[in-house]
Amino acid sequence: MKKYSRLFPLVAILLMAATGCVQPVEIEPPAEREVFVKCILEKGSYKQRVVLLYSGGIGEDHFEPVTEATVNISGDKRFYAFQHMGNGVYEGRMEPVDGETYTLEAAIPGRDTLVASTTMPRFFSVTFQIVPPEEWLTGEGVYPEGRFFFWVDRWINPWYKTYSPEAYDMMKEAGDSSLHCEMPGIIFEVDSLEHHHLYILGREEDSTGVVAPIRHLATNHLLVDHVNANGRKYHVEDTPAFSDTARRPKYERLIKKHYEGLALHDGYLRIDYPVNYDNGLRNIHHLHYYPEYPGEDIIDVRRYFTVVGDFEYNYWGSYNWKEKHPVLYFCTVSEEYDRYLRSVQSALVDRDGDLLSTLYGESGGYSNVRGGCGVFGATSTIRYDCDLQLGMPVPMVLGWVPYPLSRSLLPEL
Repeated sequence: MKKYSRLFPLVAILLMAATGCVQPVEIEPPAEREVFVKCILEKGSYKQRVVLLYSGGIGEDHFEPVTEATVNISGDKRFYAFQHMGNGVYEGRMEPVDGETYTLEAAIPGRDTLVASTTMPRFFSVTFQIVPPEEWLTGEGVYPEGRFFFWVDRWINPWYKTYSPEAYDMMKEAGDSSLHCEMPGIIFEVDSLEHHHLYILGREEDSTGVVAPIRHLATNHLLVDHVNANGRKYHVEDTPAFSDTARRPKYERLIKKHYEGLALHDGYLRIDYPVNYDNGLRNIHHLHYYPEYPGEDIIDVRRYFTVVGDFEYNYWGSYNWKEKHPVLYFCTVSEEYDRYLRSVQSALVDRDGDLLSTLYGESGGYSNVRGGCGVFGATSTIRYDCDLQLGMPVPMVLGWVPYPLSRSLLPEL
């Protein structure tokens, strides 16, 4: 938006310079202008918002708000009336229902009613596991002396008592590979009963909220869309920020080396996620081993993937809401919103924003609004704080475990 709003004054100045005189610039009255609509229904929110703006004009506020509209949304056998809150923003109390189709209507005097429909994504969930690298399970090449003293194990290798070396040896003898070798670190799985358009974006946040976007992300998911790949590769720094004797860089370098060379993407990852994703791994991986409960804690590893980028998972620092830390957002979007986002991807207006939360003007791309332009879509979002906490991943055994996932709204700067 800002890019276009600065462009119009520049064009006017160039025209005046070329003609040698000042010419009045006529702006079309609202009745002759297009109406831009943006409404993204969000799962988990009791308040939804519709933005209505007249396009065209000059200056920072050239997108004149529509103030005289009657706005409502119908669906799930209900009717929701929206009230004008000022500046073309209309708000209404409604909580979208998974899988339901909704219709937006905006009646503006002297115009045909604007109409658009969208379907809320069905329920999805994200699960995760924390998997230490092979070197930390076997004790080879890191702190081998720790294997002979229980309390040293507890402090320098918190996974040693959680993940059984005996179980790992059994897998190797059976000819299996494990996630310790293939995919160490924090891994994710999307649980769904239907196909999803999945977007993953990142933010640096503190107790005040969002501080900055995470600019570059990479994943080993085989179905990631490369439309916004920037041609660069994920690279592990040879010289860590801490001394080589520190625990954190040793661990992070052991993890990150597995993802060296993954394609970096600007701002977000887009994944068309099917019901039955297969990452190509053929093995079943034992997370823990209990001789008295053979077969317990076994997971199918074929659905897991990882996310890395220009951020650091906080493995060792104490969790402090006042300090900046990375957060990942997993967003499923409706078919209409996905088509709109893809159509405007190459024309980001505000580079400080992101594809999911930036407001666009007339982009000439996809629109599902009859009688105007813009988008009426829907999204469901899950948030994950990329930090570990001390806990008990196995009863009576202290170790590092991830913070839980939570339902969230779309992040904004």
